[in-house]
Amino acid sequence: MASRDVFADADIADQMAENARNAEAEQTRKAYDKMTPEEVFAEFDTDSSGAIDWAEFKTMLPQLGVQMNEAKALKYFNMADTDGGGDIDLDEFQSALFAINPNTGNTTGFQPSILLTPQDAFELFDVDRSGNIDEDEFAFVMEYMNVKLDGTKQEALFSKYDKDRSGSITYDEFRQIWLKVCNVKKELDDREVKYPKFATRSQLEKIMGRVILEEEEKERHALAEADQFKRWQRVLHEKRFLSNKARRRALLELRNALDLAGQVYTFGTGAYGQFTGEVSADIGTKASPFFGFDEVAKLWHGRVVPSESFLATIGANDPGAKKLEDLQVGVDLDADDPRTEILYSPFNHSICASNTAALWGRRVTNVALCANVAVALSELGEVFAWGGTDLWWHEVEEESLYGGSFRGVTTPRSQLLLQTGDIIPPEDEVLEEEEDPEEAEVLIYKEVLTYYNKWKAPPPGVSRLVFCKDTLIPTLDYDELALSFTVRGKDSEKKNKVNLMTSLYTDISLERRVLGLRSHRRIRETEEEIAHLTRRRKHKAARELVVEMQTLWQPVLEMQAEAAVEAELEARKDLEKKLIKKEKNYAKLRAHKHEARLDGKAKYTPRGGSLELAVSGTTARGNGSHTARGYAAVVGVSCGSNHIAAIHQSGELYTWGFGSAGRLGLDIGGQSSNPRADATHPTVVQGLLGLPVVQVACGYSHSAAVTADARLFVWGSASTGKLGLGVIADKEECYCSMPTAITVGDSVRVREVSCGSSHSACVTDKGELYVWGCADGGRLGLGVQRQETQFRPVKVTTNGQQGYPIAHKGSDHKEGTPAFGKQKILHVSCGNAHTLVSTIIREVVKGTGPTKTRTKAGGDVYMAGAQSVLGLHCSIFVKCNTLAEHCIDKISAGFSHCAASAASGELFCWGSNYTGCCGAPFPTVQFCYEPYNVPCIFALPINLALGKPCAQSTVYNGQDAYLGVDGNMDGSDAHFCLSTQSEAQPWWEVDLGDYACIQTVRVWNRTDEPHDASFDRETFRRRLFPCYVMLSQEPFPRDRSSKSLGAGQTLLAASLQVSCARMKLTKSQRCTTWHVPNNTAARYCRIMLEGLDFLHFAQVEVLGTPGINKPVGKCGSVMCGRNVTSVVIKASTEPADYDMAYKKAVWADAHNADILRQFESYALEFDKYGRGERIRKCDICFGGQLCEICALTERFRDELETMTVLGTVGTERRSLNDLVEVLMSAPKPPLNFTPNVAEKKSFLDMFRKKKPKKVKKQEDIPEEEDDDENDDDEDDDDEGDDDDDDGGSKKSKKSKKKKDKKKDKKKKKKGKVAPEK
Repeated sequence: MASRDVFADADIADQMAENARNAEAEQTRKAYDKMTPEEVFAEFDTDSSGAIDWAEFKTMLPQLGVQMNEAKALKYFNMADTDGGGDIDLDEFQSALFAINPNTGNTTGFQPSILLTPQDAFELFDVDRSGNIDEDEFAFVMEYMNVKLDGTKQEALFSKYDKDRSGSITYDEFRQIWLKVCNVKKELDDREVKYPKFATRSQLEKIMGRVILEEEEKERHALAEADQFKRWQRVLHEKRFLSNKARRRALLELRNALDLAGQVYTFGTGAYGQFTGEVSADIGTKASPFFGFDEVAKLWHGRVVPSESFLATIGANDPGAKKLEDLQVGVDLDADDPRTEILYSPFNHSICASNTAALWGRRVTNVALCANVAVALSELGEVFAWGGTDLWWHEVEEESLYGGSFRGVTTPRSQLLLQTGDIIPPEDEVLEEEEDPEEAEVLIYKEVLTYYNKWKAPPPGVSRLVFCKDTLIPTLDYDELALSFTVRGKDSEKKNKVNLMTSLYTDISLERRVLGLRSHRRIRETEEEIAHLTRRRKHKAARELVVEMQTLWQPVLEMQAEAAVEAELEARKDLEKKLIKKEKNYAKLRAHKHEARLDGKAKYTPRGGSLELAVSGTTARGNGSHTARGYAAVVGVSCGSNHIAAIHQSGELYTWGFGSAGRLGLDIGGQSSNPRADATHPTVVQGLLGLPVVQVACGYSHSAAVTADARLFVWGSASTGKLGLGVIADKEECYCSMPTAITVGDSVRVREVSCGSSHSACVTDKGELYVWGCADGGRLGLGVQRQETQFRPVKVTTNGQQGYPIAHKGSDHKEGTPAFGKQKILHVSCGNAHTLVSTIIREVVKGTGPTKTRTKAGGDVYMAGAQSVLGLHCSIFVKCNTLAEHCIDKISAGFSHCAASAASGELFCWGSNYTGCCGAPFPTVQFCYEPYNVPCIFALPINLALGKPCAQSTVYNGQDAYLGVDGNMDGSDAHFCLSTQSEAQPWWEVDLGDYACIQTVRVWNRTDEPHDASFDRETFRRRLFPCYVMLSQEPFPRDRSSKSLGAGQTLLAASLQVSCARMKLTKSQRCTTWHVPNNTAARYCRIMLEGLDFLHFAQVEVLGTPGINKPVGKCGSVMCGRNVTSVVIKASTEPADYDMAYKKAVWADAHNADILRQFESYALEFDKYGRGERIRKCDICFGGQLCEICALTERFRDELETMTVLGTVGTERRSLNDLVEVLMSAPKPPLNFTPNVAEKKSFLDMFRKKKPKKVKKQEDIPEEEDDDENDDDEDDDDEGDDDDDDGGSKKSKKSKKKKDKKKDKKKKKKGKVAPEK
C-alpha cells in the first residue's frame, strides 16, 4: 500500500507538472497570437540575422500552436525558401504563415495536420525534386511511414507499379502502393472520416483515395495562394519602399519652398515657459479660411523635434522597418538619404519651440521680445504676437478685464469681489464612452457563431476576443461558411475565415431586417439540409435547394448592390463637393487678401482717434488671425518688459501694454487723463503727431524714439537717469508721461537708440556712441573711474581705466586709447546689465595681380558690462576677438545673454544658457563663455580638404599628393604643385575623414610657364583640361585591371559610376569653381584627367560643413529676451528661387500646390503653373538619375495609367496620396493554380455507350471497358450514405445483388455475341 501511495503521488505530481507545462504553452501561444508577424519573426530570429533557419522554424511551430509532422514542416520551409539559401526572410515567413492559417490566411480552409500523408513522405525522400523515387528511396519511404514489408513483397510491389521499367516510380504510382499496404481503417479513423461498417478493403481504399486526393488538392491550392501572397507581398514591399521615398521627397520640397519665404526660430522657453504654448489650430479667418495648416504645423514641429519628423514616421510601421535609434549611415542609410537628418540634426541637442509654425512662409523681417510676449513684423506690415502663460490670472480676457471665466461655486461676497456674480456656470460635460474595437469584433464573431450554434461563453478570466479566435473559430468549418455564401448567391473565393465571418455578419443583419426572422431560420435550416444532401451525394437535390434559396435572397442581394453603388456615388459626390468648396475658399481668400492690401480707407477706434492696428495671435491662447489692411501696415516694432511700441507706415507711433510710470507716452494733458493708464490695444502717441518716427526702442519701464529729423525723444520712468533728462532725476523720483526731446552732445543727429533696464545708448549719424543712465557693473563702458550714474548722454571717446585684469582675447585695450579703434559704430544694444556695439562693415582689397580679391572688413563687436552676462567684467568696451573673423551686422543684448549675427548668415550666442536660450545643449552647457556658433541655423563653409590624407596615381619628381591640400594656392613655382607621371587617366584624390555637406569645390591651376621658349606659354595650364571633379560617399576604385573593373571598362568610367556628384571641367583658367548640387553629402573627392597627360595643379579647396547637417538658412536678424532668443531667417528676394521651388514642390506632389498658393509668395506661381499641369519636366532629377517621384511613376507606369480622372475642379493632376492609394489597391498577381478536374461521365454519355449494345450485329466489347463500367458502378455504390453505419450491411447486400445481376446480363450478352463471331 505504501509503494502504491508513493506511485500515486508521483503520478499526481507528473500530471500537475504536465498541466502546468500545457498552461504555460497556452499562455505563450496566446501571447504570440497578439503579436504581429513582424514581432513573431523578430522573436524567433534568435541570432538577429534577419532570417529564420530550419531549426528556428521547427522550434517556432509548436509554440504558435501549429501541429504538423516534421516532413510537412520541412516541405513548407522549402516552399518559403525560394532562393534555397537555407533560411527565410520576413516576406517568405509571412507566406508560410499564410499557407497554414485558414482563419486569416489561405482562402481554401486548409489547415495542416499532424498526420503523415504519402505525399509528405514521398517529397521528403525525393531529394532531387524530380518527381520520382528509385527502389532504395522507396524502401526508405516505407520504413519512414512505419509500413512493414518484407523485401520480396516490397520488390514485387515496386516492379508491379514501375510499368515503364525505368527503375523509378512517380507519386501517383506510389500513392496506389500506399493505399494497398496502409492500414486504411486507421488512416480514416485518424482523419475522422466515416465509412460503412461492413465495407470491403477495396471500398475503403477508394474512399481513402478520394480523401487523400481532396487533401492534396486543398494543400496544393493553399500553397499556390501562399506563393501568390508572397509575390504580392514583395510587390507591396517595393511599392511601399518607393512610395515612402516619394512622400519624404514631396514633404522635403514643400519644406524647402516654405523656407524660402522666411522662418522664425525661438530658442529657450522664457523664464516661466511662456514661449512654449501650443500653436494655433488654424491661422485662417472667417473671411479667408486657410487649408492644410495642420500639415504645415506638423512639418515645422518635425524640424525642431527631429525624432517626431515625417522623416522618422513615414515607413516606421512598415514590415521589417528598423527603429530610429538602430539606423546607421553607410549601413542602413546612404549619406544623401533625407533620413540622416533625424540622426545628425543639431535640433536634437537644442530646445526650440514649435509654436512659430504660423510665421513660416510669412516673410517675417523682425522680432521683438517682451518679458512674456513676442511680437513679429512681416514685410507686408502684419503684426503677429505669441507667448504668455496659462496661469489662472490670465484666464480673464474672454469676458472682461478683471473677472472672466467661471471659477467654481463661491460665496456672494467672493462673487462681488471677483465680479463673477453674473457668470453662468458651464454645463457639465458628458463623457462619451468610446467604443472598444475589440468588443465590436467580438460582437461579429458572436453573431456568426450563434448562427451556426457554436457560441460558448468564455471561462472566467479569459478575454472574449482571445477565446473566440483560439477556441471557437477553429471549430467552424470553412466549407460551412462557404456554403452560406453560396446559398446567398455570393462568391466565397479569395476570402479567409475572418473575412467570410465579417461579410456574413452584415448579411445576417440585413437578412433579418428585410426577409424577417422566419425566413432567416428557414435559410439556416435549408443550409443544414443541403450539407446533409451533399454528404449523401444527392447533388441534384442540393442544387435545387441552393437555387431556391438564391431566389429567396435575390431581393436582398439587389438591395446590397444598389446600396454599394449609391455609397460609391455619394462618396464621389462628397469628394467633388469638398474639392469645389476648397477652390471656392481659395478664391475667397485670394480676393479678401487682395482687397485688404489695397484698402486705403482708414478705420479708427471709437475713442482716441487711433487707427485699428490688427495684431494676429499665432498660439492657441492668442487673439486669432486677422488680415492686415493696407492702411494699417506697420514698419517697425519694439518691446519693453511689459509694453510694446509700433511704427505705422505714416510715421505715427502706437503703444500698448502696462502704462505705469508713463512708459506708453499716452498722456494728452488735462486733469481727466491718467498718464499711467494701461492700453489694451494699439493707441497713437499724440505727443509725436506731426513728427514721423523712424526708430523706436523700449526698455524695462521707459521708451525712446528717433524722428525723421534725427531728434531723440524719451519718456517713461526717469529713475537711474536712463531718460537723460539731467540731474533733476537724481534730486527727485520722477517720470515723464509724454515724449520729451533731449539734447545729445552738441545737438548731434541721432541715427539709432537702444534702451536697457536702467540705462540707454544711442548712435549718431557720424558713428559716435553716447551712453547714459546707471553705470553699475561697467555697463556704460566708461571705465572704473566713472561708475556713477550718468544723467546726461556721455560720448564714449577713449577707453577708460579697466578695473580688473581681463582673461579675454580682447584685453589689449589700454586706458586713454581711442575707443573702438577709431571705427564708426553701426549698431548699439542695451541689455539688463551690459551693452553691445558693432562697427561699420567696409570693403577692402587684398592681394595683387591674379590673387587680388575683395573682402569685407569691420563688423567688430565690443562689449561692456557685468561678468554674470559676458563671462568677465568689462568696465570699458572690449573687443570680442572671437568674432573678429566674422563681419557682424546684427547684435542683441538680452537679460543675461547676448547674440550676434554675421553678414555671412552665422549666428553666435554667449552668456547664460538657461533653458537653452543660446542654442547650445542644455543642461549640458549652462554658460557659454565664448560666442557659440549655433549649428541649427547656419555654419560658414570651411576648407575641409586642408591637411587631409590624399593620394595620386603616380608621383613625378617628388611632387606628391599632399601639395594639393597644404593651403598654398600660388601656382607660380612647380615645386609647390603636385604632379603625376604622364599616363592614361591619371588621378588625385583626398579623403575628408568623415561625411560632410559639400557646397563648393575650387581647383587652383598652375600659373608658371615653360622655360623653353619653343613651348606654348599655356602648356602647363592646359594640361588640366578636360578633367572630371567627382564626389563620392565610398572609396573610388584604384585597380585598373580588367578583373577588377570588368571587360571593356575604364577606371574613369568606374569612378564616375561610384560618384554621387560629378562635373567636367573644360575651360582653362586660373581658378575653377564648381557649385555642387544642394545638400550633397560626400567623403571623397577625386580629380581625374580624361586623356593621357600629366596631372598637375596648385591646390584644391573642398568647401563645406562637417557632418551631414543641412543648414536651415542664413540668419537675418536676432533678438534676445529673458532666457529666450528669437532668430529670423529672412525671405529670399530672388523671384527665380520661388519659381524653381514651386515647380519642384508641385511636381513632387500636386497637393503641395493647394498649400503653397495660400502664401502670397507663391500666388503668382500658382497662376503660372497651376497644380503642375503646365510643368513639362522634372527639376528634381539631376545627373541622369531619376528622383524619388519619377522612379515611382516610371516603375509602375502601367498601373498608374489606369487611374480615372477625379472630377473637373482643380484635379488635372492627382496628388501623391492618390497615386499611392491606387498602387496599394492594385489586384494581386495571378494565381498559378489549375485544379485537377476528375473526368466525369455525364448522363448522356451513359446512353451513348449503351446504344451500340442494342444493335444485334456488333463487335465484341473489350473487357477493359466492362471493367471500367463495373468500377464506376462500384464507385456509385460505395458512395452511399456513410453516416448510417447500421444500414451498411443491408446496403452492401443490395449492392452485391445488383452486381450479380449485372454479371449475369453480361454473361448472357457475351453468350449471344459469341456464335456470331
